Amino acid sequence: MIPVKVVLAVESRDYIEPLLNYVHGSEYARRLRVTAFSQPEAFRQYMMETAGMKKSDVVVGEAAFLSLWTDREASDIPCLVLHEGEQVSEYGQPLLKYQPLSELVGFILETARQRTSGRQIVNSREGGMIIGMVAASGGLGKTTAALNISKQLGNEGYSVFYLNLETVDSSSLFTGSGSSSGAEGEGLSRLLYDLKAMRHDGNPLSVASYCVRRSEIQADTFQPVDNRKELIDMTCDEAVELIRTIAESGQYDVIIVDGESENSDRAQAVLKASHRLIWLLADDLMSMHKCGLWLDVLEATQPEGFEAMLTKTRFVVNRYMGTMTNSLPRDFMELSGALPYIPSWKQMQHRELLLSSPIYQREIRQLCRELLNVETVTQPPAAWA
Repeated sequence: MIPVKVVLAVESRDYIEPLLNYVHGSEYARRLRVTAFSQPEAFRQYMMETAGMKKSDVVVGEAAFLSLWTDREASDIPCLVLHEGEQVSEYGQPLLKYQPLSELVGFILETARQRTSGRQIVNSREGGMIIGMVAASGGLGKTTAALNISKQLGNEGYSVFYLNLETVDSSSLFTGSGSSSGAEGEGLSRLLYDLKAMRHDGNPLSVASYCVRRSEIQADTFQPVDNRKELIDMTCDEAVELIRTIAESGQYDVIIVDGESENSDRAQAVLKASHRLIWLLADDLMSMHKCGLWLDVLEATQPEGFEAMLTKTRFVVNRYMGTMTNSLPRDFMELSGALPYIPSWKQMQHRELLLSSPIYQREIRQLCRELLNVETVTQPPAAWA
């Protein structure tokens, strides 16, 4: 189940903290994601910056806060006005402020359910949006970008899964090998085995029992596999099945797939299964040349799907230094964004800094808005399915 995202705006911290403690310790822990504000200006700024983005399913707050939400009437997000007995319907539907927490939270969930019941889901197969990360060669910062996107979306209230399909999974540099919250899960190896068994018995799988939660990137993921041969031997169809199983589990809004930096079966699976592709480039001659060669191979071997792939691809230059020295390798390519070069990363000794650069995160935020600020996501064309 995709969690309901709630914005709570109340002046008293003595009201916010017990409510959050109740949610975290109750059956609602996996069903609710609450972003709370006790400062009116912080709430106003948040609502202004997130206008038009899928940041919340319901807003709950006192009238003094809600009056600052200038785009309230233009938004389709339901608004619940906390009151203590007086009539305060000007800013939304009244909700009694002091009542049993179970009833209060239940009413908030029901309000969000009524809103989403008639709303189009993320894609036509009732699953999460799949964002594939692509690069024609290694060392371009693909994993750094993928994990920053994961953290950004997780902080914005999305439920995110990060899937690394590289033979050598470098994401442990960011998350560590043993720091996770919750159970360690049964792992990717077990899931791959169970997927094969599922073909015979038809029983659905719950992805949650196989994964771990990584607070550093605000996402669920798998522990890196011990036997890399399992990844090397994975066929394109098996990788597509894995990606779609996670997306169609109903547990995640967004699935970020970090693909192999070569034209392998797993790389092909990312191209096939993704709804959006971020193709990373570097402003150097070799990177551009390899990118052009890979595009030539795709066009020659899969011409019927090549144009469709381009429509869902965003070409992004990483480590951008303000100007472009090299031309893009093909005339049909257009840049959709640029992620800045961060000099301090070359000399840093603390891995957490890779996920906390304000300059880098600003551009990541802009890229996320472009990727997700859409009403619907279509399925990949049949030629790539």
